[in-house]
Amino acid sequence: MQQSNSSKPRRWPAMRALARAWPMLLAFAAPGACAQDTSAQAKLDQDPPTPTPTMDWLHQPGMTGDWGGARTQLTREGVDIFSSYQVQTADIVHGGVKRGTETNNQILLGANFDMHKLVGIDNGIFTFAVSDRYGANASTLAGVRVTIDSNYGEGENFRLANMSFRQNFYQGRLSYQLGWFPAAAEFDYTAILCSFLNQGFCGHPNSLAADTSGFQNPPGAQLGARVTGFITKDVYLKVGVFDVNPTRFTDEKQGFRLSREGRTGEIYLSELGWNASLGEQGLVGHYKIGAYYDTSEAPDVVNPKIMHTGRDSGWLAVDQMVYGIGPDARRGLVLFLNLTQANASSSIIESYNSAGFVFQGPFASRPDDVLSLGWAKSNLNHRKLEAQIERRPSFGYIGAERYIDLSYKIQLTPWMFITPDVQYLIHPGVFSAAKYPNATVIGGAIAFKF
Repeated sequence: MQQSNSSKPRRWPAMRALARAWPMLLAFAAPGACAQDTSAQAKLDQDPPTPTPTMDWLHQPGMTGDWGGARTQLTREGVDIFSSYQVQTADIVHGGVKRGTETNNQILLGANFDMHKLVGIDNGIFTFAVSDRYGANASTLAGVRVTIDSNYGEGENFRLANMSFRQNFYQGRLSYQLGWFPAAAEFDYTAILCSFLNQGFCGHPNSLAADTSGFQNPPGAQLGARVTGFITKDVYLKVGVFDVNPTRFTDEKQGFRLSREGRTGEIYLSELGWNASLGEQGLVGHYKIGAYYDTSEAPDVVNPKIMHTGRDSGWLAVDQMVYGIGPDARRGLVLFLNLTQANASSSIIESYNSAGFVFQGPFASRPDDVLSLGWAKSNLNHRKLEAQIERRPSFGYIGAERYIDLSYKIQLTPWMFITPDVQYLIHPGVFSAAKYPNATVIGGAIAFKF
């Protein structure tokens, strides 16, 4: 994950003030609100609900309403506009490098264009979206390699988030997407895990992006293409190729650069998956196995003077609802497991393991809330660890960081949620050859859909 200079001037003071006040909003939690996934890629893929004139402000799908009927009319004509704002805050209350609080922000604005309604192209959707992220990385205070607030990174600037065309054929059995969009939103992506704030859980394991600049998270749009074919109605094979272009995300002036200047190679990805539906309730599950290969050169993890051609990593991901509530199992308990393994020559995180549960609608009176608990282990490259021990055996180096994240997403209205969050970080400093006390982090998020 690329990180930018946290000294960049902060904007929108009113939003920052709201971020500091998020715990007070807990008092306004009300039952019966509608769930709304505000993760970046979900916003790009979902069509917004159509407002109706009888909806009151608290129950309408977007904070700004129907714009006097204009929004509904645009949707009917094939233009679905979406926008959101989210702020995340983390306070290191104990341990880590030092105590302190950092906040980051994300703004997303875009539209999905139904190309059948607009120009007669069947089953075609063109997406255009921009984003702005700004703030600071709380992980530097905690001393851990993982990003403990998931909205930090990917350039920390105003940038192109998506400019792509997708189309499906044969009742969805075959589809493709091409343009500028994030590879990580298409491969090993599990939307329900973004109920966590820790980026080691949100979407996919942290290691896949940490070990290559080609596996970009939303909203990090990169030039590429993806093709998905369903072998059966539940089993699919997905392949893709994307441009690897680090400077587009490390230089704040290149957020809208479309050229391939600065490219270091290409990343090739593949994934075989099964979309399960088990039992009489049709309990939903997803089983994925995949890998990528980045053709870029990378320095040896022990001796940076040695360059290796090619970086690779593989993953196994499972999420399965094991207990459903109601005949349609819209509420229920989902268990998940993620494993990754990377090459030993140049990877920083050689392997990554995570597991836990997501309980959708844990209480009958609050069917759209989400309770999440996860554990993860991020393993330092074993060659790097052995070299450190050889240089300084008395220091007692440790080979892995561990993270525990507990969150509760409260859907206040269809267009607003808050997420109180507690994290416990074990063995900070592993990836910087240092030792810091285990860190306790109290934080949360507020999100609005406009």
